[in-house]
Amino acid sequence: MFKIGDFSKLAQISVKTLRYYDQIGLFMPAWMDRFTGYRYYALEQLPRLNRIVALKDLGFSLEQIQPLLNEALQPSELRGMLRLKQSEIEQRISDEQFRLQRIEARLRQIEDETGLPTYDIVLKHVACLQVVGLRRIAPDNHSIQHMLIDLYAKLKAVTNPFQIVGPGLVLYYDNEYKERDLDVEVVYPFDKPIASVKNLNFHLLPEVESMACVLHRGSPIALSEAYLSLMTWVEMNGYRVNGPSREVYLQPAEELTSSDTFVEVQFPVQKKPIPFIKAPLKEIKTMEVKIVTLPAFQAVGLLYHGKNQNNEIAGLWREFNPRMKEIEHCTSGAYGLCEPMDPTGNFRYLAAMGVSDATHIPEGMQVWQAPEQMYAVFPCTLPSLGETYRYAFETWIPGSEYQYNGSYDFELYDEDFDAEKQDSPMFVYVPVEKRMK
Repeated sequence: MFKIGDFSKLAQISVKTLRYYDQIGLFMPAWMDRFTGYRYYALEQLPRLNRIVALKDLGFSLEQIQPLLNEALQPSELRGMLRLKQSEIEQRISDEQFRLQRIEARLRQIEDETGLPTYDIVLKHVACLQVVGLRRIAPDNHSIQHMLIDLYAKLKAVTNPFQIVGPGLVLYYDNEYKERDLDVEVVYPFDKPIASVKNLNFHLLPEVESMACVLHRGSPIALSEAYLSLMTWVEMNGYRVNGPSREVYLQPAEELTSSDTFVEVQFPVQKKPIPFIKAPLKEIKTMEVKIVTLPAFQAVGLLYHGKNQNNEIAGLWREFNPRMKEIEHCTSGAYGLCEPMDPTGNFRYLAAMGVSDATHIPEGMQVWQAPEQMYAVFPCTLPSLGETYRYAFETWIPGSEYQYNGSYDFELYDEDFDAEKQDSPMFVYVPVEKRMK
């Protein structure tokens, strides 16, 4: 799964907008970490987001978009609607051209939701590079190539010129996709150190041991497809982005505004680490994840509803432990059952005992029904509980053939669990299903 910043880059939607869509219930994350409140998104959510953006560009309000999404519009219907909007935009002044390009890009994504663009991804070492350039806040994407052209002209006009020894580069320092006010640096590599030039920055771009690269040639509108392929490859191969992304423009400076773009997109990456698990069990040398299918079961216990901001769940268990004896027909094991977070970040959590018969429910308690389903099972200890959940959703699921199915997850405290011992074994059960090919 993608963290919200990475997903914003992939979808080219700002973090602020994604959070607002989540708040109003229009587009919610696939999972939220109840320990940190972090939002995580899945690649499979892109089709819905593409539709939201397309319909918004067509002029629909967010209130109008929700029922349209529920009607499951076909790509052909959306294509027709977008073409109508396109004909209107063509009559407007040149400031509207950027909006037209966005519609074209989203239209292609909607037309081919069943597959990804075919790009060859290369992982390579990139040596440090001596560069000269400018770091500025660019008003929008349109201005960036003009910044490269202006820098090239300025370098050529230097009284004591130096040799430019490579293509122009753009470095993106923002942690999310932004339409305006982009923090970028445009640079050119040069051959030898020279005296400083007013308003120009001379420095070394650091060596990158692992740079994931994709080459795009064609319309600049389609460049987002190269980004999609690259981000998908990074996620599916167990990497994470660990520095500013780069665009290397491989055509001459005078052709940078051409409709035929020749650019290499580069992401510095490193392998995702497996989180350190505190107080590991002596019996568990590695985190061996098992896939099991459990029959439906029911559990009776005390309910917490909130955000666990002050560790209220620990207090819930302190209240529940002495009342366990009130529950009849108990099966072995206690459960910490949890529903997915709602758009406000609240969630419901049940400290409970499994039961074979829920006819008599003690005062103040509830009964929950868990359906028959498949689970990924992660062994852990109480001190490592939060880290185990993050490992499950941030590392293991993205690298596996499974995906989170949005049902209850739960902690299982079986008969071997001893709350007085920090290394006492317990298990996290995450509901999963086979990822669609």
